[in-house]
Amino acid sequence: MNKKKTEKTTLPEYQKTSLKLASERIIFDEVTTDDDNYIIDLAKELIMGRPLVLNFNNVHVDMANKIVSFLSGVIFAIDGIIEEIDKKIFLFARKQEFKDGSLKIFINDYKVS
Repeated sequence: MNKKKTEKTTLPEYQKTSLKLASERIIFDEVTTDDDNYIIDLAKELIMGRPLVLNFNNVHVDMANKIVSFLSGVIFAIDGIIEEIDKKIFLFARKQEFKDGSLKIFINDYKVS
C-alpha cells in the first residue's frame, strides 16, 4: 500500500496578490522624495501586481518627472497603463489588473473631469 505524499502547494507571491480585486490591492502614496531606493520599491510593487496611486502635489516638478519617467519605463516593460486621476495624481498598473473591472470603477469614481 503506497501512500502518496501530499505536498502543500503554495502560490508564488506574485500570484497571491491576484486573489483580491485589483482595487483592493491599490497602494496609495503621497510622494515626498525622489530617493532611488524609494522609486525602486515602487517599481517592485508594480511588478508584483499592486496598482499604485501616487500623489505628486507636494514635490517639485523635477522630482515628479524623475519618478514618472522611471515608472513609465517599468510600465512599458510590464505592459501596463498610466491613468491620470487628477492633475498631479496618477494610477500606475499592469494591464492585467484592469481585467476584473474594479480599477476602471475606481478611476471613474475618483477621476476629476
